[in-house]
Amino acid sequence: MKLSEITSILAEASLPALSRDQLLELAGSGGGKRFEAALIAFAAGERQARDELEATVRVLDAKTRAALQRIGGQLPVDQLVALACREQRRFFNAIDAIESRSARAAAARSYLVELGAAALPVAAAPTPVPAADPPYYSFKIFGSAAALCIAEATTQAERKHTINVEGAVALAGGGARKAFDWPNKIVVQLTVQEAYQVLALLENKIRSLRFDGHGRAHDKSLQIEFQDSHYFFRLIQRGRAAVAVQVLAVDSLQIVSLLYKQLLRNDPHLRIEDIRAMVDRMVGMAAPYSVKPA
Repeated sequence: MKLSEITSILAEASLPALSRDQLLELAGSGGGKRFEAALIAFAAGERQARDELEATVRVLDAKTRAALQRIGGQLPVDQLVALACREQRRFFNAIDAIESRSARAAAARSYLVELGAAALPVAAAPTPVPAADPPYYSFKIFGSAAALCIAEATTQAERKHTINVEGAVALAGGGARKAFDWPNKIVVQLTVQEAYQVLALLENKIRSLRFDGHGRAHDKSLQIEFQDSHYFFRLIQRGRAAVAVQVLAVDSLQIVSLLYKQLLRNDPHLRIEDIRAMVDRMVGMAAPYSVKPA
């Protein structure tokens, strides 16, 4: 694709142009084909491809690259682009928090270190991050072969509060303390409607749920089952190993609490009792999935 064509498409997407040197670096890294595919998709009318274009352009920006170098980032450009396209604003918000030395800087650095895009400060031990510390409250639930991370999230289109369900498989050779493949995690962001349904399941009002068609390629699924003694979470993405984790009742309480928090933020005029009544009504209209009443 010619430089003039690339510049024209980026301008149509209201994004800054890339220099010839930046494009050569991207092409030489192996990420050029992905970028070209996003350009072609956007030019063909697929507006959702703009997110990937924006993430790529921001990674190649000299200020972003300099900021990553200052925090010890050593990843090649194609891996940085892949991370940015997957994480989107969360990735760049973390860089901005560190650069501005805001109260979020410690949590942001921990997040980037976990992704492999930053290094811990020299001669410094990891700083414990309070659970509720911005920019995103999250917590992990560990299984024998995989782990979940449940995180606050905001939908891009409507800016509605919801949660991300993220899953990573255990890495081989982790020893007594297992390591998990978080840089290649599978992420499913719940819609608000799905958040209500997950709340119903975790309060034992329905037995199973399956959400298909998530992600840009519509190739991700989330399955949750109530199995009496625990809940079974399964994250699936086409062409990848599934992530399966058993969640005990005591661990599910954290998810229920976060779901209520996010739903109340969307509708602050409601109370928890109102949300429960809405969930009960929804379940009552979907009787085939209902759990037998206590």
